[in-house]
Amino acid sequence: MSEQHHVIILPYYCQDEINRYLKIARLMQRFPRQNVSHSFLLAASPLAEFSQELLEAYSQIAPTRHFKCPSQVFGYPEGPTAMYWDAMDFVAKEYHGSTGFSLWLESDMCPANPNWLERLSSEWYHGETPVMMGCYVPEVFKYRLFRQPKLILDPHVNGGACYAINFSNVMPPEARIGVFDMSVYGHAKLVGQVRASQQITFSNTNRVRRDLLDPEKVLLHGFMQDKDTFIDQCVKPLTTVEMKSANRSPVRDQIESWQRRVRVQFVRRGHRAMLENMLLAKERLEKEHSRKQIRPAA
Repeated sequence: MSEQHHVIILPYYCQDEINRYLKIARLMQRFPRQNVSHSFLLAASPLAEFSQELLEAYSQIAPTRHFKCPSQVFGYPEGPTAMYWDAMDFVAKEYHGSTGFSLWLESDMCPANPNWLERLSSEWYHGETPVMMGCYVPEVFKYRLFRQPKLILDPHVNGGACYAINFSNVMPPEARIGVFDMSVYGHAKLVGQVRASQQITFSNTNRVRRDLLDPEKVLLHGFMQDKDTFIDQCVKPLTTVEMKSANRSPVRDQIESWQRRVRVQFVRRGHRAMLENMLLAKERLEKEHSRKQIRPAA
């Protein structure tokens, strides 16, 4: 195993997730071989059976192994959080000595560039090696007419991210309390660099085809989308018409932004309000930094 080895973790608990991962595998098989050392870890829920289909599909891409998460913790978000820490502990033990990352690749995340892993690896090793790298979410406020803005989401890096191989070893016990992506962010900043990557980004079913045309984006996350629809849109080859329309993407992005600003005045509660305000907060941040590397808040 190379010292600069990356582990791509595929957590799954049901057949629907297996089916999405199989579609992603077929896409990866069409890509050129990634010129970086890597392997796949198929992390099954305690209630899930090992998937031979997944093992065969991903073994065609890179070395692949199964792992059964041992923690008997279920429900949401406790179950996925327990699986995350089970997998991180396993990676820290089994891949000790690697300076690479483990990528928590959820089934609503999909590579958007043929050299996606090489690109992420290059960013990981650019300058000081971080302990965590992913899609940074700034603090999110809900803006209401004639009322003070209300904080609805604290800054963090979305959980579908890259983590140092020894991540679980350097995190204090209290980092394991609560939903993992919200919990680890503050602790990670105390032990090393947390790098915000614009190469890993949120997308949605309305704009995913445009995002596939953006050379700056290599890994898309259909956060709070219909997962099957989103992955189907990700793996479908781009058409000639779509590729020729790439120069119109900025205009369409601006129209979408205006529509979102209007919607947040009417969508007041629930996950939809949080999502719309979060996307607006990220948009403001990215415009402020003008595509420069974003540093998470101190």
